[in-house]
Amino acid sequence: MVSVVGEMFCNPYTTELVVKRQRESLKRDRYDVFDLSDNLIFTVEGGTWNIRRKRVLRDATGIPLLSMRTKGLVTMRYKWEVYKGESIESEDLLFSAREPNLFSFKTSLDVSLPPQQSSISKDISNIEPDFRTYGRYIGSSFKLSEPIHNTLLAEVVHDFSWRGLVIGNYSFKVRVNPYVDYAFVIALLVIADDTSNLR
Repeated sequence: MVSVVGEMFCNPYTTELVVKRQRESLKRDRYDVFDLSDNLIFTVEGGTWNIRRKRVLRDATGIPLLSMRTKGLVTMRYKWEVYKGESIESEDLLFSAREPNLFSFKTSLDVSLPPQQSSISKDISNIEPDFRTYGRYIGSSFKLSEPIHNTLLAEVVHDFSWRGLVIGNYSFKVRVNPYVDYAFVIALLVIADDTSNLR
């Protein structure tokens, strides 16, 4: 089981979610996440041009589940930190993500859990991330994997229109494998989107 945000988000079956992105203004955009019956599951809101690029993922009732923030530049790459609720305390850190290669033309992220949660030894000789994402949702290229066993955990399975991309409003479907935390997957999709826009 891959549980990062919580076991309640790990279904024993494949989960398909529809993500709808809407540009609310030049400084803000919003993601709404639905199941296939069109029930609202999550919303993600936040500013695209504030200094920390803070985003908050909330459940359908508005309760904050996690918050995502950039933490400056790390060797010319942005690092993201994701915390429970809207906390910024180190004990509430869920995971961090950053681009492994500054000069890649395709967005990818190395994702690391805090040492106490990681299944991977965090010594100097082992620098493999806990998870890795490849690509964006454009062209259905986004994939989340566990690199040590080369296991696919989630992927975008259908594309959106280029017209939607131009105006900033589009939707896409993501498929999450059984026992994989779909709140974690949605957070990584939003981070991958924002990281690609920072370039």
